[in-house]
Order: sequence, then C-alpha cells, then structure tokens
Amino acid sequence: MKIVWLLYQQEDLSANRDYARLMRENGLKRDMKIETVLTRDLTLLLDENGTPSCLRKGRKERPDAVIARMREPLYSRHFERMGVPVFNGSEVCRICNDKRQTLQFLSGLPMPRTTFLTPFTPMPQDGPVIVKPACSHGGDRVELVETQFQWNDALEALQGEPALMQSVTRRPGRDLRVYVLFGQIVAGVMRTAKSGVVSNYKRGGNVALHDLSREECQLAEEVIARFDAAGAPLCFAGVDLLYEDYGPVVGEVEDVVGSRMLYRVSDLDVVGLYLDEIRRRI
Repeated sequence: MKIVWLLYQQEDLSANRDYARLMRENGLKRDMKIETVLTRDLTLLLDENGTPSCLRKGRKERPDAVIARMREPLYSRHFERMGVPVFNGSEVCRICNDKRQTLQFLSGLPMPRTTFLTPFTPMPQDGPVIVKPACSHGGDRVELVETQFQWNDALEALQGEPALMQSVTRRPGRDLRVYVLFGQIVAGVMRTAKSGVVSNYKRGGNVALHDLSREECQLAEEVIARFDAAGAPLCFAGVDLLYEDYGPVVGEVEDVVGSRMLYRVSDLDVVGLYLDEIRRRI
C-alpha cells in the first residue's frame, strides 16, 4: 500500500476535515493510505552533503507522495528535492498563493487593470476599485472601494500587508471557477454573490454548474498552457474567470482548490479522479 501525506497547516485543516476524510476514504479504495500530516510536526533537514530528509515528530519518514494543501512552497520544494512526487508542485504553490505573482506570470492574457499597492498609492479618480490582500484566499478582506474614506480604511486595515487594487469588472460579484485536473478542464461552476462583490461559496454565494463557452475554454486553456510551459503543471486547481463586456478575463488561479462546491452541483467524483491519476503516477 502506498503512503501518501495530505499536508496541511493547522489553521487550514480545521476548516477542511471533511475533505481530509473524503481523501482518506477514497485512498483506501485505491491501495493508498492517505495520512493527514501537519507542517508543524515536520522537521526539514539537509546533511553536510546537502542531502534533504525529513523528520515527522522526531522520526525519519519518507512518503511515497505528498498532496500539498498548504500555501507555503518551502515544504513542497523540500519533498521534491527528496525525490517525492508532490501534487501540486512547489512552483504552482509559489505562483498561485500570491495574486501579484499569479498576474505577473499570466501577463499578456486579458485581466482587470491591476496596481500593486504601496502605502503611497493614491486612490484612483476614474471610478470604484477592488482592494484585496495579495496572499488571502476564500474572498477574505476583498473590499469594494468607492470613496476616499473607504480607501483610507482599506489601506489602514491592510497594516502594510502586500495587496493589490483592481478595476471593477462589468459584472461584479460573478465569476466562473474552472476546475482543472492534470491539465484538463473537467467542470465549470458559476458563482454569484448574494450581495456585494464576494461570490465564494463558503461566504454564501450561489453556485450552478456551467457549460463553458468557446471563449471561456480558450482562456482557461491558455492559462493551463502557461503553467505547462513553465514546467509547473496544474494537477488539481481552479482557474477563476471574471467578465468584461468583451468577454472573460483572468481573475486568479486557486492552488489549494476545494471540491465541496462541485459535489454540491454535480455527480462528478473529482476526488476519486484526482486520486486515480496520482495512484497511476506513483
């Protein structure tokens, strides 16, 4: 039986215990023992020759594969150096968990006008904007800013945290999550906010299965191809598209993508498909 570590940081595991249980149950059906492992229990080592290894609660251990569910590439990179397959890999983790890095990486594709904020960035005078932390997820602290007072409040709340400002798209509060499994589009889910601009499912957004248009498929495939060309394939990820009058634009790419929303609106066993491919590769 193959040993696979489902790697989490403590604060993320607390909200994802059902997903971890689903992974464990599906793994056993595929001759994989999937163990939930916390980064706090790991000690990463390099010996005098630079050979990497790992201690888990003080004991040297080496899994057959790692499913990375944390947003820090340090651990993924270490296991890759040990020769352990990691899904998604460290480069995907690095790019996707900082929205500035993501948009830089995808430059040349259609996207909202974006400014990387500093404490000295003035409020734009050409309409409302979206302000969001660069490294947040799940719609956390995404703010619609329309006045100077809101602008000052948003910058103060960031407390110097890296952040970005984006133009408001023509259909705010609506986006498309395109699910990608080992470089292939497997489903699309349209998310619509009940109010405001945050459409995330766990924040009350409405969701519906969506048949992708030719333009949506093309843009998502361009994103996938960009990662493939960089040697950083998307094993299981979500490509989020927003909408302008002229068509879809890139929002962001979710590395640690969930599946609760997809199971809610479809019969697709995406976790089973994910584990089938991992088992084939290890």
